[in-house]
Amino acid sequence: MSTPDQDSGLSASELIDLERAQIGHDIHDLLLPLIFGASATLQSVPTKSTDGEVCLDQASADKIEMVKEWLQDALSLGRNMLTQIYPPELEHMPWLLAAKDAVGKVCEQSCQANWVASDDCPLCLTELEKGLATTAYRILIESVRNAVRHGSATEIVIRCNARSLVISDNGSGFDPTSVPSGHFGIRAMKGRATLVGQTLTVRSEPGGPTEVQLTLS
Repeated sequence: MSTPDQDSGLSASELIDLERAQIGHDIHDLLLPLIFGASATLQSVPTKSTDGEVCLDQASADKIEMVKEWLQDALSLGRNMLTQIYPPELEHMPWLLAAKDAVGKVCEQSCQANWVASDDCPLCLTELEKGLATTAYRILIESVRNAVRHGSATEIVIRCNARSLVISDNGSGFDPTSVPSGHFGIRAMKGRATLVGQTLTVRSEPGGPTEVQLTLS
């Protein structure tokens, strides 16, 4: 009888790495953005009016404050979990090398990826903070995947300097203001950026081009 790793052609350690990567992906892309969204929404709920009068009874206001604290604790716990479920490829090679390898696999023969990385880019540093490394890596891969799959891009330019990581493509583009509410891609990427104290901006229009910019400082 064959074992699962024999059937898949992967070693046990590779299967473990894949499982860790999937768990990390789910925490980062699915769980944390929802917690962040809930926290941000709750922060906007007024417990007092502008003239200082209470909008809610004190017991309800206290419960809201307690839930806010729980959500902040959940965000902190999620970030700590991500540092333990670090993308395995970033454990074994520098960020830039791992990113180039992953982008090459996404593009394959259908798209040309060109890199412009300055020496002062934080992502080129040996000691790179894991939260930023993970966020930048996943936003980059998601942006390239979207450009290839949905935009049919044939060329992607990736620029990295002291201030930002920018991914530009010559694909078909889209209207960012009319993305269906059920599509969470852009919202999730913005949530990821916010979780590590950065900002994500998406610029596009029907016919292209599309540009995704992540601040790094």
